[in-house]
Amino acid sequence: MTIHASAVFAALLTAILAADTPASAQTRLRPYAGGSISNFSVSADDVDGRSVAAGLFGGVALSKYVDAEAELVLPADPFTRSYTGISESFAPPGSSRAEIERLGVVTRFDKDREVNALLSAVVIIHPPADTRWTPGFIVGVANQHVRDRTIYTPVTIPEGVDPQHPSVVGHTEVHSRNLGGLTVGANLAIALTPRLSIVPDVRYDYGSIGDEINNALRTSVRMLWRF
Repeated sequence: MTIHASAVFAALLTAILAADTPASAQTRLRPYAGGSISNFSVSADDVDGRSVAAGLFGGVALSKYVDAEAELVLPADPFTRSYTGISESFAPPGSSRAEIERLGVVTRFDKDREVNALLSAVVIIHPPADTRWTPGFIVGVANQHVRDRTIYTPVTIPEGVDPQHPSVVGHTEVHSRNLGGLTVGANLAIALTPRLSIVPDVRYDYGSIGDEINNALRTSVRMLWRF
């Protein structure tokens, strides 16, 4: 989770609570919880694709206008991308493009990313739940804990190049990291009973901080129970 995204979220939550009125005090800290099934789509520099995901969430009503919520989402499948290109050229400095390509090692890159877990913290701003249909605006932060793997497989090695050269030999790289950013979205709580609601929900995780693109779109159906 980036510092910038966390600071923006904290400032927004503080402003919302500061603007709240005492008349809503009777609804504060009313808890809720539930589960979700979602379509989790990733668009990133290294990988893309979609997966079914299951989630658990819980929150509290801070006022009749604002809920604070935390969520855990677990995608079922990895996200992948494969392509082929020149990974290393043994052409001397100043060579022409044709020479660089002629003396280049053509490699297949197979990339996959496992999202071990996505954790998010958001506020949901909505009108008073006086009717069966209650729309909400979502803003907050999200963090993905991911495991990235890249398999390098040589396809073509130029004549005269040692196949055991460190820049040529096939290998695999694996590393884990956290990817964070802002989350925005919207939902619609449809009350089935005074306590039970079904909630279509869409959220966009903007993780493209700096030069690297790591975005996700999540559309889900939730079952929510208010205690």
